[in-house]
Amino acid sequence: MKPNLTLAAVSLAFTTVFTPQVLAADKPAAAQPSKGDRILRQVSAKLGGAQKFSFQAHREMDAALLPGRIVAEDACIGVSVQRPNKIAARSVSEKGVRRFIADGRRFTMVDEKVNVYATLPMRTTIDGLVERLDAVFGFTPPLAEFILSDPYRLGFRREAHTVSYGGRGTWFAGFFRPIECDRLVLTGDEADAELWVAVSDGLPRKLVATFKHLDGKPQLKVEFSKWNLAAPVTPADFAFTPPKGAHKIEMVPSAKVGKTK
Repeated sequence: MKPNLTLAAVSLAFTTVFTPQVLAADKPAAAQPSKGDRILRQVSAKLGGAQKFSFQAHREMDAALLPGRIVAEDACIGVSVQRPNKIAARSVSEKGVRRFIADGRRFTMVDEKVNVYATLPMRTTIDGLVERLDAVFGFTPPLAEFILSDPYRLGFRREAHTVSYGGRGTWFAGFFRPIECDRLVLTGDEADAELWVAVSDGLPRKLVATFKHLDGKPQLKVEFSKWNLAAPVTPADFAFTPPKGAHKIEMVPSAKVGKTK
């Protein structure tokens, strides 16, 4: 008997909650507002110019950002990209393993614990994929802002009113690997965010977003690692074969979910 499920539960685990509508920051530094914007443009150009790249992230989301949850979610995410239209992401948490795959022809989401998947035609670029998923299904791929063709224009600055420089700080990759970073603060309507960018290579190392209008001011925290801007990805990295015994389910648009509720 097939499980009576919709993809809403599956997609929830993929969303970053860090969508373009909620980018922001904490008390921007008044000293050098243009420096922060310049660094953010450089980060965007570096990521947008990488044709094949990969990275890993450790993401923590407070329970208040997860409808129906009373405990925070802690997930390890691996992302591989091949421009213009291929993405593979894998999220591992105590809730199980979930995957997101776009191969240039179709888009697929998988919940390995429940052993279900959904797929639909998706012949578009990464930018088009993110836009369509947000508009129709109400979620975006994991850490979507970092994989767009122009992260600055299409992601960070869509709703971030200001970008300021917050000075230098030290981020520790483990216990013994201090990395000097530039701290960027972004201000918006719904959340305040701080992005740490390594001085050595100009790549993101940490993101902290505080949702200032929600009770308790919950946070999203992401630590980035293992950036590879020349990753040896192949078509096999974006191929999908249904797991043995997996059930195919429908991907439900946001409007339909609302009517059902």
